[in-house]
Amino acid sequence: MKKNMKIYRNRATKFHPSIEIDSNERTWKNLEVTQSPTNKNRYIKLKQNIDPESSIKSYVRKYLRNDPIRTRGQLLSRFHLSEEDLQQIEEYLTNRNKKS
Repeated sequence: MKKNMKIYRNRATKFHPSIEIDSNERTWKNLEVTQSPTNKNRYIKLKQNIDPESSIKSYVRKYLRNDPIRTRGQLLSRFHLSEEDLQQIEEYLTNRNKKS
């Protein structure tokens, strides 16, 4: 797994932040981040908000998106994942890969 996951705006998800998992010249795999989950069982609740200026809880959607590279927008360099949240996401991805 990547230790330094980058966070970008995603044009395919109405510019929600997305955590890049993998990419190539044509596509990028990402996990969508939101502050208003529709169903809490489908999201990973983060310990810290990825946006240091926001106090609202953040959630990562448990769905690995595979979007065209053109949908990857601006790099959100001030956004970051805490070590605990990074570990939680890596565990989810590892378990997800074992099921496949």
